[in-house]
Amino acid sequence: MKFFYNSSGDAPFNLALEELIASRVEEDVFMLWRNRSAVIVGRNQNTAAEVDSSYAEANNIQIVRRMTGGGAVYHDFGNINYTICTAGRQLEEGAFARHAACVVDALRKMGVAAEFSGRNDIIVDGKKISGSAKTVLSSRTLFHGTLLFDTDLSVLTKVLTPDPDKIRAKGIKSVRSRVGNLREYFPGMEVEDFITVFTNEIISVNHAVLEDIPQELKLEADRLADEKYRTWQWNYGTAMSYSFSKKRRFDFGTVQLNFNVKDNCIADLSICGDFFGGGDISVLCRELEGTSLEPEILAQAVKKIPVEKFIHGAENSDIISLFEL
Repeated sequence: MKFFYNSSGDAPFNLALEELIASRVEEDVFMLWRNRSAVIVGRNQNTAAEVDSSYAEANNIQIVRRMTGGGAVYHDFGNINYTICTAGRQLEEGAFARHAACVVDALRKMGVAAEFSGRNDIIVDGKKISGSAKTVLSSRTLFHGTLLFDTDLSVLTKVLTPDPDKIRAKGIKSVRSRVGNLREYFPGMEVEDFITVFTNEIISVNHAVLEDIPQELKLEADRLADEKYRTWQWNYGTAMSYSFSKKRRFDFGTVQLNFNVKDNCIADLSICGDFFGGGDISVLCRELEGTSLEPEILAQAVKKIPVEKFIHGAENSDIISLFEL
């Protein structure tokens, strides 16, 4: 088994890199990596229904969809991620426990009474310190999981709690568990020191060989990140229909939007509020129906409409802000 340490903190790049490792590297691989503040959304989830996007934007938190299923999770530099890529299509339920065993063994050798729990978690003293997910490719399987060492749990609860009145959605919801940090079991140890010790234990348990990540793989990962993991369509797009509502008070009055989302486009739009206007607001609604919610496309559509005619005092940017998921 190869052991890679990926020092990048950029979530789109890191998710692209592990996809390439899973699909391009023939040998078994164990990789450790971290993200700066980011929400990583499950492959089959509705991002808008899982994440408080306004909070994420205000706090410079990346939002990225991964290629595996499961629920949304919060990452920061206090969280350590591991990726295991191995040969074969491992579809059986016991595969999670089998591949998490090396992580459990490493933690136990470090003096922590870790144990595998449920379908895909690792717990210590009843608290979840690791969750995992997997995806099966044509001839290989990718497993990855988290290790909460010193994650800011206060941010986790805020960014993964969207306004329930804003989104009415169907889809796979995240399951919230009682979580804890490993740092309480390693007093005085910083996350970098933990990574060093944990790396040595993992290499020992897996009889792995530490190697540098090939430069060509990094370059390809950056290209894939641009093409996929940094795009609105991948991170926010969904085949699921849902309803969206937002109300905001401006100097010119209160405006409320209500619409359905179908194939990532606006449908059945209505706008109401205590604002003043000279035109029939339903005309503005009809102009925007069928428009993609992708920010650049939506902005171009709104720019073509004389918004001030319908809502006195409003600017195009005011209306665009109401559509932010």
